[in-house]
Amino acid sequence: VLNGKWVILEFIARGGMGEVYRAHQLNLKRDVAIKIISHELLRELEDDEEEFESALTRFRYEVRAMAQIRHPNVTQIYDYDSVTVERNDEKVVVEYIVMEYIPGRTLRSTMSEDGFNPEEDLTKEWIQQYFLKVLEGVEALHEEHIVHRDLKPENVLLDGETPKIADFGLARSSHLAPVTMSIEIRGTPPYMSPEHLFNFREADEQSDIYSLGKILYEAVTGRIPQGKMPFRTAKLERKETPFFEKLDSIIQKATNERKDERYKTVSEFRDALLNLLEEDKLSELGESEDEALKRESFLSAKLFQAGIIVALVFLSFLGYWAWHHLDEARKLKSLNVTVSSQSGGLEKKSSASVTTSPPRTLKGKDGALLHLVKGGRFKLSGKFSSGVGEFQIESFYLDETQVTNHQFVDFLNEVVYEIEIDGFTMRKDGKIWLNIGEILEGYEPIVFVDGKFQVNNPAHASCPVVRVTAFGARAYAEHYGRRLPTKLELLYAILKGGSPGRTGNSAEPETFPSPVILFEPNAFGIRGLHSTIGEWVVGDARLVSSVANEPAFFIVGGFEKDPDRRGKIPSIVKRQPWEAFEEVGFRCAMDVSRE
Repeated sequence: VLNGKWVILEFIARGGMGEVYRAHQLNLKRDVAIKIISHELLRELEDDEEEFESALTRFRYEVRAMAQIRHPNVTQIYDYDSVTVERNDEKVVVEYIVMEYIPGRTLRSTMSEDGFNPEEDLTKEWIQQYFLKVLEGVEALHEEHIVHRDLKPENVLLDGETPKIADFGLARSSHLAPVTMSIEIRGTPPYMSPEHLFNFREADEQSDIYSLGKILYEAVTGRIPQGKMPFRTAKLERKETPFFEKLDSIIQKATNERKDERYKTVSEFRDALLNLLEEDKLSELGESEDEALKRESFLSAKLFQAGIIVALVFLSFLGYWAWHHLDEARKLKSLNVTVSSQSGGLEKKSSASVTTSPPRTLKGKDGALLHLVKGGRFKLSGKFSSGVGEFQIESFYLDETQVTNHQFVDFLNEVVYEIEIDGFTMRKDGKIWLNIGEILEGYEPIVFVDGKFQVNNPAHASCPVVRVTAFGARAYAEHYGRRLPTKLELLYAILKGGSPGRTGNSAEPETFPSPVILFEPNAFGIRGLHSTIGEWVVGDARLVSSVANEPAFFIVGGFEKDPDRRGKIPSIVKRQPWEAFEEVGFRCAMDVSRE
């Protein structure tokens, strides 16, 4: 916990300048990203005071550079501070930035490994939807005289479908004084301009333009291979249409080895792309209009000829009728002829149904991250309380982690005026939700003080909430628009998710309490399944909501002491919904939308 308000939840990534973590801001109840100067870098520099100060100065530059920008395509900075930590029995000051947290993908995920060429429509769509917005973000940086100097697909995060430029570790502002660069990681070679490589200080706005040109080139041709010579002018090998010929000219100009031959500004680069897209659109419209005029001219001529023929036939028939059938006039006057033309209520419908895959992750109203668990069939054999056989599971979403103490406290405080508090027991409408109090010696995670619930020790905020009843777990899930998983869903996620992957030498935390994020994710991205903490589930998905006909509640896992639980079916125990246990928590699930 940093400075009493940032609860560290998980490690995200490590770069040349710092380490990035996901954290939760307790007072504003939002997830953030926290970047600190790298511990490894500190260790490398501990004997070199000058380089140590240089690294710290660069880190502060990043803060000041980001703080100057307010743009929808640039990540936002929230705070900057420092904290004193102990290392080797010495106190060390660690500086950190608190930034907007953007989970999920980067620009790389929108680019094909093989490139969009020769698909014109895909290329145009990508440029319109993503690349032009990236250019707008970089243009905003340059307007504040800030050069990024490390633009690449991995440094553009996606907030939904909105690209946001991130990682300003190499940024330079003309408002700030230069810094020594002897130990700096200076960029990423495939996207670096020649002047960037040979003289880092000479990397300016046109160096960013070079990097942007290489990103565009890579989107069209596919991922740049490692062996390909960097720092050269990029050229398309295949230019099968006029559109790609013109796009190749734009890419060559943006990535010209001579910086004075490149676009002078990002705005000029963007205008060239917009003009290309507009010209191509007008060309398509022009061809369509020419074809339409030809069809109209041809049709008019044919209709004119047909009209003459019909008129001649009609006049001939009229003359014949007048000459030979005058005596029938009286009969014709009395004859009622009804011509009926009915549409029959026909209605033309043009429906283009676009089927899209559900997103892989969702963010809950409580800040929880939910992962898509793709459905399928799975078999259960051996001793299983629900029976043995093959089961079909529909796709659903499942919380990445069990609900934590701080999440449950936030929930309780939102409904605090509806809760009856009797000693250590929390009730709503006579149903027990939670038993608070000391769980282990020295561990009393949730307390009720001055009319509100609190996490007793911020260090325990990210540990799983326990002693919550099935009633309380269900109330939490429904409050945030979710539900409890069924026992078959949880078993499916455990067995089909496989053993969690390993990101290092970390072992599964067996001590209690442990933060939920310390568990490694399985193949679905779910953490802590079949761990030392059991989980409340229901027996039937159709009876999950609060209805008169109460569902049967079960506890999956949590009671086994066997450390080798992987691949085994956990215990499933039916319990009463008002019971609470020290080793049982819960997580939430949600159906995949069928819209």
